Amino acid sequence: MVIKNGKIKIIGISGSPREGNTNYMLRKVLEAAGCDCELILLKNINFKPCGACGGCFQTHKCVVEDDMRELGDKLEKADVIVFGCPTYFANAPALMKAFMDRCLPFYLAEKLKGKKAALLVTGNFKKGEARFLDNFDIGKAMKDPVRRKELEKPVRKCRDILKSFCADHMQMKIIGSVIAINSNPKSKTKELVKLGKKLICGAGAGVV
Repeated sequence: MVIKNGKIKIIGISGSPREGNTNYMLRKVLEAAGCDCELILLKNINFKPCGACGGCFQTHKCVVEDDMRELGDKLEKADVIVFGCPTYFANAPALMKAFMDRCLPFYLAEKLKGKKAALLVTGNFKKGEARFLDNFDIGKAMKDPVRRKELEKPVRKCRDILKSFCADHMQMKIIGSVIAINSNPKSKTKELVKLGKKLICGAGAGVV
């Protein structure tokens, strides 16, 4: 997916292993931005996990020859990077974590420093999706502030992991974030569109 209508370059990175909620959220944000956007699905990228060989410690370049090199070039040229992933056990899934680990050369060389970032995270099962939740009334739980907070907790933890990666390690400026729970990202469409428009208006950092 590529959208071209401006000078600002925005890259969307999907850490989802399937076509579903995460990609819906990413597409809504990129469409709302309406400039030069590209959505990259890590599940379609041929790249290996970091082998901790230390080859990048001095050169700040990864010695592994795979698709991460081309992706790295795109990241360096981007003005804004939108990171999206589902929540697995209150953490980022393997695809996203492998990508983050391979970004060590960018961390060492401060290649992404000062770039803008946005975070999208989805999580939790919906009714009928997992057997142990068949008798769980999600609608009722969502109306209870305490139970809703419990449902959001693992998703927020995943969001905070992405936040730490971007802000603390890559020194990127976080424009905003959107989380969706119970496999219902469409309920967040207005927030996603608002965030997409915010990407190109030069808004300051600050995660919500």
